[in-house]
Amino acid sequence: MLREKAAKLVKFVFAGLTMALCVTAFNPAADVKAGMLQESEPNNNPATADNLPLNTWLKGTADYKDEDWYQFTISQKGVTSFELKLDDSNAQTDSMWHFELYDAKRRTLGEWNINSAVSGKFSWMPGKYYIKIKSSGSYRSNGEYNLAIHNKASNVWEQERYYGDKSLSNANIISLNKQYTGKLYCGSDVDYYRLKLKGLNGVAFKFTIDNSVSDPGTWRIEFIEYNSRKSLGSYGISTNETLQIPRCSGDLLVKISTNRYYESASGDIYHIKAANRFPTTEITSISGVSDRTRSVSLSWKKVKNATGYYIYRSTSRDGEYKKIATTSKTSYTDKKIPEMNTYYYKIAAYRKTGSQISKSYLSDYYKGIIVY
Repeated sequence: MLREKAAKLVKFVFAGLTMALCVTAFNPAADVKAGMLQESEPNNNPATADNLPLNTWLKGTADYKDEDWYQFTISQKGVTSFELKLDDSNAQTDSMWHFELYDAKRRTLGEWNINSAVSGKFSWMPGKYYIKIKSSGSYRSNGEYNLAIHNKASNVWEQERYYGDKSLSNANIISLNKQYTGKLYCGSDVDYYRLKLKGLNGVAFKFTIDNSVSDPGTWRIEFIEYNSRKSLGSYGISTNETLQIPRCSGDLLVKISTNRYYESASGDIYHIKAANRFPTTEITSISGVSDRTRSVSLSWKKVKNATGYYIYRSTSRDGEYKKIATTSKTSYTDKKIPEMNTYYYKIAAYRKTGSQISKSYLSDYYKGIIVY
């Protein structure tokens, strides 16, 4: 049964807390002790924002009605997280602050009330960003805090940006047989990927939910042929699955979104991996001849760029088909068949490139009747 999740812009888990989502001069931060910077007042607006280097701790103070602004720059593709915690000198262990994140155009990317926690992982694209820390509206919202922006280079995370700037034209470029990671940062977010392909292909698209997600929502995945913009199918998914795209001409576009109000998957990390298959329609038919020598002879049309073919057999049309042979030819004779009147056959083409083998979907069946 689908789980109903309350209407929200987005969710992020911060050690038990839920995170809700949807240039100018600056102060250099001063050293306060080895390995830590000190905020420089005044820094109560973007024009006077302190510059905070990545992977560096800073000590700040935000009392009631105070606002602290920081700016930072991401210079490389990677994954980013934010950490805010009480300073050792702060005796008010229940202090609470309101944390907001903006892009260079001052558009809100996230906001939450927090005491001490590390954010989930983000993959914001290179550029300038702002952080605002202020009172959460409570008398407890005061005292010293420590702030750090952790950033690590990575070329497998999607390049996240403000959802209104995303489109098919700036989709993340991905390749076959490589795993990529993404996350919808808010309920309105849509992740676009463009799988680079040549010619006619079939694709097996593996979708995996990250192990950090304990209560996954539902993603909506749509496949679109890049050249024609033709939709090749749309799926609702809330479990680990491998989706099949039988036929795509040229590049494949993948669109991943979620329901904004119910079963939202915003904030849930996922992984994707695409594998190439021959188009299912490459082997359009099988012909055969059965005779009294307890054999069935099969033949089919050659598949372009195929290394060879797998032959499968079953005792029933919709039963389990087991591989019985491999051949590089476009014909095969199944000899000395066990004593039974009817067998069913299917063919799959395969292509070997180095150590990689890609296989087509199984063809339609051929019914072989043994006459004694």
